[in-house]
Amino acid sequence: MNKILFKILLIMLLLIVVFILPLFYPSGIAIYFRLFLLFLVLIESLKLFKIVFIDKKVSNITTNAATILFSVFIIFLLLEAIFMFIPRSHTFDFTLGSKIWFSKYWKPINSLGFRDNEPSGNNPVILFVGNSFTAGHGLKYVDDRFSNIVGNELRKKGGKYTIINIGVNGLHPRGEYDLMRNFLYMTRIKPEKIIFQYSGNDIDEVAMNNGLRFSIPLPPDRLLVVIVSGSYLFNYIYWSFPREYISVAYTTFLTEAYKKKTLLSKQRTDLELFVDYANENSIQLVVVVFPFLTDIGMNDSMYVNDIVNFFKANKISVINVSQMVKDIPVAERIINKNDSHASKKLNMMVAQEILKRLK
Repeated sequence: MNKILFKILLIMLLLIVVFILPLFYPSGIAIYFRLFLLFLVLIESLKLFKIVFIDKKVSNITTNAATILFSVFIIFLLLEAIFMFIPRSHTFDFTLGSKIWFSKYWKPINSLGFRDNEPSGNNPVILFVGNSFTAGHGLKYVDDRFSNIVGNELRKKGGKYTIINIGVNGLHPRGEYDLMRNFLYMTRIKPEKIIFQYSGNDIDEVAMNNGLRFSIPLPPDRLLVVIVSGSYLFNYIYWSFPREYISVAYTTFLTEAYKKKTLLSKQRTDLELFVDYANENSIQLVVVVFPFLTDIGMNDSMYVNDIVNFFKANKISVINVSQMVKDIPVAERIINKNDSHASKKLNMMVAQEILKRLK
C-alpha cells in the first residue's frame, strides 16, 4: 500500500511541475525538460497501473474501465508532448503557441537587437521604420517582409541598395522616431530613403500618456483560462477561437482616442518629426498606412483617412493599404484568424507599391 501511495504522490508532484513550468518558461530549453518530466509521468503511471490492475486480482469490469481511462490519460500525455512543438502566431503574444512561434522563427537578431542582418552603410541605404507590421510579426521568414522584398527586387534590377529594418513590435511613432535618431547616430548611417509605417494602434502611447487607459480585460471564463495556461494542448485549442471580448474592448479604446482632437493633434506632432527630419536632410520619405485588416470600413473613418490626408498635405508619398486590400478576402490579408498582421501576400503587394513610389 505504501508503494502505491508513493507512486501516486510522485506522479501528482511531477504533474504539478509539468503544468506550472509553462507559466514561467514557455519555450526554449525548458520545453525539453518538460518533455522529460512527461516521460517520467508516463513511466511511473505504467508502473502504477501494473501494480494495481495487473499484479493484483481485480474484476474484469474494473480492469476494463481503468484501461479505458488510462488510455485516455496516455493519449493526453502524447498530445501534450506534441503540442509543445507546434508554433502558432497570435496578435497578442501571450499564448503558449505564440511563445513557441517567436522562439522558433523570430530571427535573425542582429547585435542591436533588431530582427535583421547587421546594418551596413556601404551602399545607399533604404531605412524601414515602424512597429510589428514592419518587423514582420507572424511571418516565418524575414524575406517575406515588404522591406526584404523591396531589397530583393532592387537587387534583381541591379540596384546597389542596402535595406535596413528597425521595426519593433509594439512601438509607437515617438518611440520609433527616437529609436531611428539613436540608431543613425550610433551607426553613422545616412539613409537616402526612409519607409515609415503607421497602423491604428500607434496612438496607444499618446492616449495612455494623456489620461486614457486600456488593459486586456479579464476573460469571462477566467477559471478556464487559468486551467489551460499550463497545458500546451488545451491552450492551443482555447486560443484557436477568437476572443471577441479583447477586440471589442480595444476597438472601444481606439475609437475614443481618435475622437479626441487633442490626442490626434499630439499624434500629428509626433508624425511631423519624420516629415521635418526627411525635409531637413533631403531624404525621400514614403509612408505606409495599415488599417486593422479585419474591418477596413471602420478603420477608414476612425483614423486612416485622417492620417493619409495629413501626410498628403505635407507632400509626402503615402500608400493607403485600405485601398489596396478592400477587394481581397480577409483570410488572404492576414496571417491567420488569431493573428491579424499582414499576410505574405499582402507584404508582397505593399512591397510592389513601395517600389513604384521610390524615386
